[in-house]
Amino acid sequence: MSAYIIRRILWQIPVLLIVGMMTFGIAKMTPGGPFDTEPDRRQLSPAVEKILRQKFGMDLPFWRQFTRYMFFDWVENPKTGEPEFQWGAIGGNFGPTYASRGNRTVQQELFEERSGKPSRFYYSARLGIQALIFAVVLGIPMGVLAALRQNTIIDYLILFLSTFFVSLSTLIVGFLLVIVFAVNLKWFTVIPDWKDPIRPWILPTIALGSTSLGFITRLTRSSVLEVKRQDYIRTAQAKGLADQIVVWRHILKNALLPVVTVLGPLAAGLITGTLYTEIIFQVPGMGNLLVEAIAKRDYSMITSGALIFVFFLGVANLLVDMAYGAIDPRISYK
Repeated sequence: MSAYIIRRILWQIPVLLIVGMMTFGIAKMTPGGPFDTEPDRRQLSPAVEKILRQKFGMDLPFWRQFTRYMFFDWVENPKTGEPEFQWGAIGGNFGPTYASRGNRTVQQELFEERSGKPSRFYYSARLGIQALIFAVVLGIPMGVLAALRQNTIIDYLILFLSTFFVSLSTLIVGFLLVIVFAVNLKWFTVIPDWKDPIRPWILPTIALGSTSLGFITRLTRSSVLEVKRQDYIRTAQAKGLADQIVVWRHILKNALLPVVTVLGPLAAGLITGTLYTEIIFQVPGMGNLLVEAIAKRDYSMITSGALIFVFFLGVANLLVDMAYGAIDPRISYK
């Protein structure tokens, strides 16, 4: 197991490098720059823009810009004037944001508290984790129940609800929840008070987790139906085992493997922030900030967002693979 985990972690390094190089290159090739994408910045004189480009190393060749961002660089210490070693993104230093003229770093924008409020990453991570738990806790039991009650009114009702949630995007579900529960019923406020630890999180959690809920429900139902038709299930039933034992020990354990497989990508996407949900419910998370970075050509923020997503995707997939062994002991990591 330990050798397998180490091997997977080492494989993550080239993946991060390739994603970082592609994202950094695409951002650089996009027309425009971080100093000419807003009306007030178009008035910069060529001399001032040249100074800013030199300050951030944007006048260097592409390979040099990428290596200093991704790996390391020697920077001048403002106090001593001596060059000192500084890690790049691979060491957790995502560099300054061009949008703030270098007054703030990407780490500060994403991971530090702001005026006593939690960080942007906290909002996105908490919302994503809550949405994933909401989808899993409801989706798996609903899928199992639909499969065990196949072709009954319960099955049809669950299929209808799951198809409904899968068909609607998070954007539409979010607007529906706001209109029904905030505007008409007034159970929630349109402008959330994030000092409240529970109420402002309810609607965005449901909106963000609704599509995943429908997908997990349908996948669980299909997987359980497939396992139910296997010969060893018929054998267990023929031996007179109780229905509860057959379901929990034989059907559910084997049917969960496909469901667990999709949880990795789902978790990474939900935790790193979802734009529509954060905009509709005014969640001060990472999603909106990363989209604004694309409009502002904030290269360091754009590349950092891609690296963070790939990192969490790798971690989530590793946890999923480790869970395979717990669900099915026949799976070997060799």
